Amino acid sequence: METVHVLLTGFEPFGTPLPKENRSWQVIKQLSGREIIVGNTKAVCHCYELPVSYNPVATMLPQMHLEHNFGLVVHCGESISGIVKLETCASKHGYKKPGNGGADDLPECGSIAGYNTPDTLFTEVDVEDLRKSLVANGWLSVATSNDAGRYLCEFTYYISLALAQTAYPERCATAPKTLFVHVPPKPLDPYSDQQLADIIRDIICYFASRI
Repeated sequence: METVHVLLTGFEPFGTPLPKENRSWQVIKQLSGREIIVGNTKAVCHCYELPVSYNPVATMLPQMHLEHNFGLVVHCGESISGIVKLETCASKHGYKKPGNGGADDLPECGSIAGYNTPDTLFTEVDVEDLRKSLVANGWLSVATSNDAGRYLCEFTYYISLALAQTAYPERCATAPKTLFVHVPPKPLDPYSDQQLADIIRDIICYFASRI
């Protein structure tokens, strides 16, 4: 049986006043330590809670990617929309909204430094085909998106996409498929935390079935 390591992340609470939880981490942590069997593939889930601060995320993500040669990376964040959104791309520039670290934590000139990669990076996941697969599984409130928000979510997405193009080839490893999923806040959400975790599980199964 082939083993595939899956990196899953959610975020800590953010905002003023600071809420007690972030929906994304409430969803992702349910998969911590899970092993998902699809055919002859075993997907092993590694779950982490990320800070809503630019500099710590920029430091932590490269370290996380060194822990395993991940086959799949799924970052999850909370949006303001009432649907689950599969993000197609991320930008290197435009990060001007402070996170929990305040204004001193903002990237210089609002840009991600340290990667000789294009200004916009696109996922290699066929998000439209994935959306159709999720709808076929009964998850009707799912859409694709090309605007991840120019905040910590998109910042995280870009760095992981950049690491897939740079760090993995440097160590002669196959680059992981990388995706960002936005989940709705609870007041607008047609799904429970468990149902959202099941959607993330189905995304992992979609990937594992195609290895």
